[in-house]
Amino acid sequence: MRKFDVVTVGSALKDVTFYSDQISVLKNSHDLTKQKLLAAEYGAKIEVDQVFVSYGGGALNVGLGLKNLGLVVAPLVSLGKDWNGQEIHSFMKQHGLKTDLIQVDKHHGTGFSFVLTAAKDHEHTIFTYKGASNAQHFPRLHAVKTDWYYVAALSMPDWAIQFAEIIRQVDRTWKKPHEIKIMWNPGEKQLRDYKKMLRFFPKIEVLMVNKDEAIELVLNVFGRRVDRRKVNEPRYLLDALHQTNLKNIIITAGKQGVYGMDEAGHYHYLRSQAKKIRNTVGAGDAFGSGFLAAFHQTSDFNKGLHWGIKNSAAVLSQVGAQAGLLHGQIK
Repeated sequence: MRKFDVVTVGSALKDVTFYSDQISVLKNSHDLTKQKLLAAEYGAKIEVDQVFVSYGGGALNVGLGLKNLGLVVAPLVSLGKDWNGQEIHSFMKQHGLKTDLIQVDKHHGTGFSFVLTAAKDHEHTIFTYKGASNAQHFPRLHAVKTDWYYVAALSMPDWAIQFAEIIRQVDRTWKKPHEIKIMWNPGEKQLRDYKKMLRFFPKIEVLMVNKDEAIELVLNVFGRRVDRRKVNEPRYLLDALHQTNLKNIIITAGKQGVYGMDEAGHYHYLRSQAKKIRNTVGAGDAFGSGFLAAFHQTSDFNKGLHWGIKNSAAVLSQVGAQAGLLHGQIK
């Protein structure tokens, strides 16, 4: 098996995106972890303005973003033995992603997502069926040669057991010339199992979450010790997460930009560079691929944030999670 720069771990799905001007975004002051809600008239038949069909999933989106920026990438994903799975497999080959680590599940269909988008401000909610991704497993990872694992949301019930397989491979390379590192962008299932997450934190090189996820994680971990007057402040969240043995922390905050704390404890902030927003799906994945491409090549945390912001802004200007991804070196 050849060596990869990055193995992306997570899902590969077929995406169907709907736009409607009958969908509204509401502010929700009753729950800090759900500060915005999409709303539609109950019982109504909603007319769809536009429909786009594409491919997505964290492992696929980030994998393609990294490949476009010059890295050798192999997504570790599980596909069903069906037409959608064959389409995604062909898409990966056509776009230069390595298919060595694809798993084919004979018992579950390939996952798919319906992305409901408000036409007025392009905010979205995703309804997702993970399918074969729910049965994903990581056997014989000791045979995989890579510099990085980028781990996106994991949907299988035993995600922590599977994640431990990645940690074991990282441990085998500790303090060796080609030490393997992990960048983690956890999903809803991981955030619910935050106690399991915590035991992995000392082995994580970079943790990336959005602001709502950071608030949820801090509230769960620190409970009554949280200062609720400050829990909406990114610096407070970074300081709290830094206490959990994390090295590098990134909090994405949509239109506000991105906040970070590097291994030395220095704060970082970059404004969003998005000028024209047509779509918000995949913006976080685009940021993650831009950041890791730069961080892998330069070990410069701030440059990683810069590349991430640029890549994210490019995706926000197009429809689909991959349509605007940048190519080559980002300036």
